[in-house]
Amino acid sequence: MAVVLVAGTHPEAGATTVAAALAHRLAYAGHTVRLERLAGDDRAAADALAFATFEVADASGEPVEAGAIRDASGAVTLVEAPAGAGAAALANQLGARLVLVAREGDTSAAAEAADGMLFLTHALREAPRQFVEDRTLAAPTVGRLIDASRSQVLTWGDDARDATCDHIVVGAISHDPDVAYFRRFPRACIVTRAERVDIALAAMSTAPPLLILTGGGEPSPYIIDRVAAASETTLALAPEGTVETVRDIEGQFGRDPFAGEAKFERAGALAADAIDDATLQALLGR
Repeated sequence: MAVVLVAGTHPEAGATTVAAALAHRLAYAGHTVRLERLAGDDRAAADALAFATFEVADASGEPVEAGAIRDASGAVTLVEAPAGAGAAALANQLGARLVLVAREGDTSAAAEAADGMLFLTHALREAPRQFVEDRTLAAPTVGRLIDASRSQVLTWGDDARDATCDHIVVGAISHDPDVAYFRRFPRACIVTRAERVDIALAAMSTAPPLLILTGGGEPSPYIIDRVAAASETTLALAPEGTVETVRDIEGQFGRDPFAGEAKFERAGALAADAIDDATLQALLGR
């Protein structure tokens, strides 16, 4: 079947996200999918490893050279190009259909996509071949938030550094811990003072990926034991106060590369709107 080359107009245009979304959409449309990452830039190894974790597609898990790409009989082969590659020439070399990925507002994208199909990312509205700005896709990992806040990890959750946080939520300063408040924000990084045992326990009821205790003080052993027993949550101690810690971590959205089950499934959900049947058939040359 077809070979499809996915290439970004610029680094961080969203080519990895679109490649993953295409794999998800094609697989759920009944196609056998192979997903590979070409060597040639410093993101290649991590992207290839991420592709290998997606159960709906076959992948080698390592960057490959262009000469190793073959039109696999009975399968759609999706190949992500390295940043800065000459997309049209590379697609011609591979005998591939070209999907060009650009951020919405990239004025050069239309001209560059003359030989292929253009997909836009970070779009303001849903439409065919457009992926909207999305909180889950932009979510930082637990590891990035720990590094940004210079926190000491007291106990790791099941997914350790790779879990993602869709929200940053600050514990209340009132006497009421307000469990309902925390439940409004799934997959959150919750930040609260180390001495507020009541707030920490209320936060734990929502199984957040990350709970950061601030102020640098020694937390209650009861909190540590509860988090260790729950296993879903990473517990960390930040050296600074709550306000300073939030300032350290609030700018981390949109900086992590595409990886992980949550982001893959979210890309697949967005693909239902961005990749309609007509686009899919055009991509496969039918």
